[in-house]
Amino acid sequence: MNQKIKSVSLASIMVLSVMSSLLIASVSVSASTVVITEAIQIVDGGTSSDQQAAVGSDSSGNVHVVWTRNNLHLYYSMISPRGETLIDATQITNSGLHKIWHPDLVVDEYDRIHVVWADKAGQHAIMYTALSPWAAPMDGMASDDGTITAIDDSIISRRSQNRDWPALDIDSQNNVHIVWQDNYDELGRFFNQPQIYYSMIQPDIGSGAIVTLFDDTLLTPIIGHKGHPDVVVDANDYVQIAWDDTRGGKVELAFIVDTSGSMYSEWADICTVIYGGNFASGPYFQGIKPMLEEGNMTVYETIYGLGNTLPGAASSGNCQGYNKNTGPRTTPLGQTPGDDSGGIRKLPGTIYNGNTYSGYSGEDWGPGSNWACLSWKDSAGNVPGNPPTQSDHRWNPNATKIVIPVSDEGPKDGDPSQQADDKAAIQEAHDNCLLAGVIPVGLYGQGYGGAGNIQSHFMDLVQCPNGIVSTQTRNCPGNTLANTDAGGQAY
Repeated sequence: MNQKIKSVSLASIMVLSVMSSLLIASVSVSASTVVITEAIQIVDGGTSSDQQAAVGSDSSGNVHVVWTRNNLHLYYSMISPRGETLIDATQITNSGLHKIWHPDLVVDEYDRIHVVWADKAGQHAIMYTALSPWAAPMDGMASDDGTITAIDDSIISRRSQNRDWPALDIDSQNNVHIVWQDNYDELGRFFNQPQIYYSMIQPDIGSGAIVTLFDDTLLTPIIGHKGHPDVVVDANDYVQIAWDDTRGGKVELAFIVDTSGSMYSEWADICTVIYGGNFASGPYFQGIKPMLEEGNMTVYETIYGLGNTLPGAASSGNCQGYNKNTGPRTTPLGQTPGDDSGGIRKLPGTIYNGNTYSGYSGEDWGPGSNWACLSWKDSAGNVPGNPPTQSDHRWNPNATKIVIPVSDEGPKDGDPSQQADDKAAIQEAHDNCLLAGVIPVGLYGQGYGGAGNIQSHFMDLVQCPNGIVSTQTRNCPGNTLANTDAGGQAY
């Protein structure tokens, strides 16, 4: 759907067969019958962008719809079984600055409407409200938040890191069960990769408040990427939850590593981070690859050193035995049993401004990340991609793809950072990684003039550029490619 969405429409589709996905009316039909009503326009938003609708029905067959308007507020409408508007578009979020995403709703046995959503303004929050639309006159006109709200906007979870994609359902006692994906990682065990969290609340309609029965509870305490949960409560009040999970799957990591002299200590430790062993400072680390494999994941990895020369540290310590001293492979990893490591390789050519770029500093991690993403899907839309370099990275087609730049200096030609070409390189890489579906994850070091400049570049790449030097979580509204969250993290 494009960004010029002007209305939210509802079509009632009755399919009583294995293809059923949505039932919103009580009509007896045979398994071979499909009944489709004419589409009903819920609202004409004019120049507003109305999208991300969620729908539910009550015991009388009335249809309740919520949606976001410009991602700034949540709106609600009520439609009769005959398609008549009972309550027109009504704002149900409180006044103020919001960034509303991915609402969900459910109707309880008393025909009250329970709604959850993510608010990404500032520190991301999972929000909840309850509506009792029966207080409105139901004359086809808009109501107001104060009239139909039974429980005001309430915070279910707001902590450090990001959270999104809430879903909810209700049990036989009218308790509300809420799940969502969350990057919160109190102990730093999961590298801030999204996990699935759960909370259970008891709405107290009489007092207009909620009672928390189970607070934020981590359901997936194992490393890996989890996302997009959904929840349903069965007839026995068992809470059934489903989500995306990389466990049992495949992930490919392409490291793009600065080879300048200031990175010698980082090179000494990078193989320890990936493969395990003792850091130069002494402590032992299991290694990312062994940790992921313990999580029942197949891991492919290649470490690219920018430029034509690899540092001595790439052949010593925990890197010993991994240095191939050559360029990119011509075939993907994982095509034969046991072929799961690309080792350490040279990266002589990257991509900047759509063309091959060969910097002399070994510090072009912005164009290097761009090259890695274009190697999967190039500017012409080819998959696998064929960017204008002599050699490309050959991604495993069935793996989750992650590019990991590592540097302590600016993304194009090193320091000084925050120059026009640095920002252009990051924007180009950010956009192409999004288009390719490759997740950028950054590892930054202490740079010239302080880590803030470098960390800001990494945050611009892995989330979205915001036009200022900042180490804070980015606000990425997603209404353009440039300001859409790339889904990564920086460390």
